[in-house]
Amino acid sequence: MKLKLALLLALITSAGLIAVDAPKPDAPKGDEPGKKAEGKKGDKGGKKGQPKPDSVDEATWKKFLDARKAAAEDATVKAAFAKVKPVAKDATEEEKKAGGAARKELDEAVKAAVLKADASLEAVYKAIEEGRAKGKGKGKGDKGGKKPEAK
Repeated sequence: MKLKLALLLALITSAGLIAVDAPKPDAPKGDEPGKKAEGKKGDKGGKKGQPKPDSVDEATWKKFLDARKAAAEDATVKAAFAKVKPVAKDATEEEKKAGGAARKELDEAVKAAVLKADASLEAVYKAIEEGRAKGKGKGKGDKGGKKPEAK
């Protein structure tokens, strides 16, 4: 009986060692673990972008996004970005206000740089503000579900 148990354990151990040494099949290109597939439509690397207002056409929106990217190189935008720091969830009210003020300053610096590059993009900013006033872009829109009734 002891001989059979020893033989069984040796067989299981050798099978495990053989499986570890076996060559792994080549994965098709683009399926490498740890790397995202590139070129997918809508893939923004996990970041949510500004939603496009309905009143803005695609060409103007692309022009706006390109101008925002170019504005990132502006010295005033870089200085304002340096002031923005992440605010912890358990931050004090003063820290939250300071973080909000720094973020607002950054937004104003980006807007000024974009409008300096192309003043015609003022209409895009107006459309974004109108969308915010209506509640779009804040994640609080109507999802089409029913509200629970009060009992």
